[in-house]
Amino acid sequence: MEISTQNEKKAFLLDQRAAQRFGLALRLTVDGGEGATHDLSATGLYFASATRYLPGQAIEMVLEFPGTTGTRKLSCKAEVVRVTPVAREFNVAVRLLAPLFPE
Repeated sequence: MEISTQNEKKAFLLDQRAAQRFGLALRLTVDGGEGATHDLSATGLYFASATRYLPGQAIEMVLEFPGTTGTRKLSCKAEVVRVTPVAREFNVAVRLLAPLFPE
């Protein structure tokens, strides 16, 4: 079976992640605007937003975790590492400046 160079690069990049990612849709607020996560890890997250951010830009966000006793909000700071336009929105990958779930 032959693997293309592009697939090899993709597999290598996936192995380079600092933490395991989990597909999870959470509501979030970013610099006053709303968005929703695609996935998250202890060190970063990927979310959809109507706002275009620039790589290297520092942002502040609040993640909303639903629970049996109500919604818990978690504030965090991050740096934008990648922005991908999708239709009228943007998919944004960020690196958290402090771990989301410290050990």
